[in-house]
Amino acid sequence: MTSSCFDSPHKPQWCPGCGNYSILLALKDALLQSKCKPEETVIVSGIGCSSKMPHFVKTYAFESLHGRSLPVASAIKLANNSLRVIAVSGDGDGYGIGMGHLVHAMRRNFDINYIVTDNQVYGLTTGQTSPTSPKGFKTKSTPFGVIEIPVNPM
Repeated sequence: MTSSCFDSPHKPQWCPGCGNYSILLALKDALLQSKCKPEETVIVSGIGCSSKMPHFVKTYAFESLHGRSLPVASAIKLANNSLRVIAVSGDGDGYGIGMGHLVHAMRRNFDINYIVTDNQVYGLTTGQTSPTSPKGFKTKSTPFGVIEIPVNPM
């Protein structure tokens, strides 16, 4: 297999300098190195900038509701255990709206890879704070800065 076997005809249109470009390249490289076949792989996402990732990798894909990538990924894995299932979320999608699903996915311990891209904001809302936004971070919705202690996903 060559790296082009995962190339999609769709091209990303993230903001210049966005970390999602590097994550996309790393994902394709990891799929290639692990000898995954496109037809044996499913990428599931929620809503957000990073959640457009399935559009840019030639595999099976499912774009779910906000914060719901893990329940959908779990259902796919239960339906066909032979598939390589990868869920992709942003920090708001995964650690905000989808946090309850993350806890249950950990408990159930399905063989699912979960990628969370943490840019510390809800990017599609042009900077609304997320659970990982640092204390004091100022946005349109928090002009005096975030007062909560951020979630540390590590």
